[in-house]
Amino acid sequence: MAGHVLADGIVRIEGAVDVERRSLNVEQGEGFVRPWRLPVDDLPLHHPDLVDKAAGPCGVRLCFCTAATRIAVDVEPVPAPDCDPALMVWYDLVVDGELYTTHAGGLERESLEFEGLPDGTKDIELWLPHVPGVRIGAVHGLDGAIEPPGPDGRPRWIVYGSSITHGLEATPSCTWPAVAARLLGRHLTNLGYAGQCHLDPLVARMIAELPADHITLKLGINIHNKASLRERTFAPLVHGFLATLRDHRPDIPITVVSPIISPERETTAYTRADRPDGVFEAEGDLTLQMIRDLLAEAVALRRARGDRSLAYLDGRELLGKDDAARLPDGLHPDALGLRLMGERYAALARDQK
Repeated sequence: MAGHVLADGIVRIEGAVDVERRSLNVEQGEGFVRPWRLPVDDLPLHHPDLVDKAAGPCGVRLCFCTAATRIAVDVEPVPAPDCDPALMVWYDLVVDGELYTTHAGGLERESLEFEGLPDGTKDIELWLPHVPGVRIGAVHGLDGAIEPPGPDGRPRWIVYGSSITHGLEATPSCTWPAVAARLLGRHLTNLGYAGQCHLDPLVARMIAELPADHITLKLGINIHNKASLRERTFAPLVHGFLATLRDHRPDIPITVVSPIISPERETTAYTRADRPDGVFEAEGDLTLQMIRDLLAEAVALRRARGDRSLAYLDGRELLGKDDAARLPDGLHPDALGLRLMGERYAALARDQK
């Protein structure tokens, strides 16, 4: 059965900032689309490390309806030059809002086949991997037609953050923002960039221009770990980031979330990490507690100046000292930790209504 390339409008891409299209021939079923989490035309303006993380389609999903019980999706991972050749590439298939199965692939081009789907018409979401970038060729209904999905009227939610938001320790539909979005009934755009949440001004402008009903900014841990900002520059850049959002979105709810617990970073500005290419060390002048205090002060000041739609959440309410066992490396939550974060965020968001 002929497949649908994603340019024909049958299959909808959700959660991407932009989509790169190359050599598409709808009639012949040729070409590919590639989701990005930055505007494609602006990629040269961003730091290469941020571009690398934005290439991974974290939170991006292919959405369609079908009565088929067997479907296939043509994919081609696009690994970075230094990518581990043994990297597992994860895809989650969600059927009628429930995780149906997870496919573990490699870096080779392949046609993902899913069989034994429930009878009858159903809503399908294929959640693409956190990393690496992926080109998508066509979606095939092997024993039934692929139909466009219905309209998605859920409130749109953008989450900006670090590797904890990127969520590589869980499968694609089980990151903490994905868990919270499902519980809250929100349409998610996940802008978690592992190691690259540094309050980049162009990222603020991009977020401000995206459709959104809620925005969450999970800030601080990358700034501590990379010593990318100091006490002198951190709060001013937080204010600048928020001001850019408010210039475009004066009234929508924005929640600023400070770092979750990381015991060895709470009272020191030093960080050390073992990496495949050696040991990374950095020392700034901001401890995690200082970062929390500065974020709380920034939000309180802006609320006092009239921004009543701005809120602060201490990240330790999502994962605190009693949850330290959920941090195998002292920094990144495991899959259960990410699920707990999503459940707790959803509960707190409901309480704020």
